[in-house]
Parts: sequence; C-alpha cells; structure tokens
Amino acid sequence: MAIRKILLYIALIISSTLFAQKDSISVKKEKAFAIVPLITSTPLMGVGFGLTTSYLYQGDKSQASKSQLNAGGQYTTTDSYSVFATNNLWLRDNKFRLVTMLSYSGINNEFEEDGNNVEYNINTTLFSQLQMMRVYKNVYAGIPLLYKRITYKPNNEFGEDFIQKNGIENERTGGFGLAGTYDSRKNKYYPTNSLFITTRWDIYPEWLGAVQDYNKVIINARGYIDGFSREDVLAMQLYGEYASYFAPDAGLPAISGKSILRGFPQGQLKARYMTGGQAEYRYTIGQSRFRAVGFFGLVNLAGGSYGDGVNSRDDDGWYNAVGLGARYKLQQITGVDIRLDFVRTSLDDYAVYLKLNQAF
Repeated sequence: MAIRKILLYIALIISSTLFAQKDSISVKKEKAFAIVPLITSTPLMGVGFGLTTSYLYQGDKSQASKSQLNAGGQYTTTDSYSVFATNNLWLRDNKFRLVTMLSYSGINNEFEEDGNNVEYNINTTLFSQLQMMRVYKNVYAGIPLLYKRITYKPNNEFGEDFIQKNGIENERTGGFGLAGTYDSRKNKYYPTNSLFITTRWDIYPEWLGAVQDYNKVIINARGYIDGFSREDVLAMQLYGEYASYFAPDAGLPAISGKSILRGFPQGQLKARYMTGGQAEYRYTIGQSRFRAVGFFGLVNLAGGSYGDGVNSRDDDGWYNAVGLGARYKLQQITGVDIRLDFVRTSLDDYAVYLKLNQAF
C-alpha cells in the first residue's frame, strides 16, 4: 500500500504541474501535439511509468473529423514493458475511417493462486487494421485484418504448472473478419447525445496459423446523454464478446479496461463468453477545464474455457468495478481528455490509471 500512496502523490503532482502549464493556452491556440505521462498501478503488473502522445491532424481537405495519432510506451516495476502506436484516420467528410494499431510488449505476470506465487512471461506482438466505409447516413461497414504472435515462458515452477494446467500454448495467427457500425457522434473524442454501436466477427483460420479454426463475435454499444446539466454527460456501455469452442487461451474474451472493466489486468480472468455493462457520469466543474467522474461496471463470464479436460481455467462468475476519477480538457476543441482513475474491483484489488482519452 505504501508504494500506491507514493504513486498517488506522484500522479497528482505530475497532473497538477501539467494542468497548470496547459491552462494558459487559449482555446483558439489549441496545440495539435501533446505529451502526457502514462501511469498505472495494478496488483498483477505493479507500478508502471511511461509517456503517450496525442497528435491531432486533418486527414484530407474535407470537413472530416480530426484524426488522431497516439504513440507511447511504459515500463513497470515487474520488469514489464510495452510500446504502442494507434492511428485513427477520418477521410472524405467521414465517409471513410481507418484504424491502425501496432503494439509490442513483454509482460511478467505475478499473482497468487491456491497459496502459490505464480510467475510467467507473455511476449506479444499485435497488429490490426480496420477499414470502414459509410454505406448509409451513420451506418458503416468494413473489414478488420488481424495478426498476433504470443509466446509464454514460465518464470518459476508454479508459472510452468499454471501454463500446463490451463492448456496455454504459443500462438502465431492471422485473421480477418466483418464489421458493422452505427455512429451518430459529432465529437468523436468527447461524445454527447449520440450512439456508437459496433459489431464484429473475427475469424482465425488454420491456413493463417491457428491450431484449429476459431472465431469471435464482439458487440460494443455506447450511448451518451446529457446529465443534470448540458455540460455533463452520462456515458453508458453494453459489451459482449463470445468465442467459439476451439478458441485458444490467448483468444478467449478477457476482462480489462480495454474491453469493459477498469482495474482488472488484461489476461487475468477469461472465459468463452463475456457479457457486461458500465456507466460513467462526467461532471464539468464550473467553467474550468476539469471534470469529475464516477463509474461502475458489472461483467459475467460464462462457458468456461475450451476443450474437454484440456484447459482447467475456471473464471466463470460475476465481477464488478467501481471508481472515481478526474479529467482535464487537454485539447478542448477536439475533446481530448487526460483521465486519472482510482478503481476498486470485486476481488478487493485497487488500481490507478493516468491515461489519455476516455475509457469508452
């Protein structure tokens, strides 16, 4: 707990310093490029420090929404690291959207199971490219292209037992799919009074490297409405992720901030079927660039893991997370925020995040 208190103070100091420096910038002179500290603290990965960037630019000469390029990296106290780059490109008056993501990480997982300290390493390379085209008003259709290379290495005997017991295997797989989206957001980075609903069918065939053919369906529905005042926003999300029978451990839906719940590290809790929802109230403090938020989420894991007697992962059940946070309008014309979140999970774990952009 002492290190988390230190982290909290550091996060507040860095945030306050950054906010004080940026607050003198007028809205009319908003800068396209910003550098933001990246800080996390989770039981699984320890305390992490890094940097991320937000570069806003116009993809073409049309009236398309601002595009955003993010790049950054982080190192944690468990000797884990990650580097990433994401480009969200809008073209031709928002007729076309291309989302490109590339990441590389080496994560040392450390957690207790059955009284034993489990330690193992996951080395991951991920690439995805999503091409979407507007086919009618706010309706888009497109194709995702996917690649992942994941290798596992035990760091102690209990880590080796965990990998073998759960049937976890290295994976080097390509994939493709189909995607459909309804998007009525006028502001893509701080939505108000709008809907964003997307469905995706990702396919990983044997001829692209999968041990056995498998696929996954993802449903992500987000709604944004006015709060008690027009300056506030109530954001809501329903999320479902459903994998087929032969999905390997790395292909199973996993609870994390990247999918539905903050506070749960990626990969700790998995099952073939994941269904959940969350809500966040975003309160604007007066005429300032600050917002205060409160959030709650609930998720159900079901279906166990794949294979009869092959994989003994048993994470089925209900999980929740609750938290408070603060936001700062970093690039306020576009709506890009820095977010600081404090989370408590139903496993009595605590996490801290200082990141860029909204959680959903």
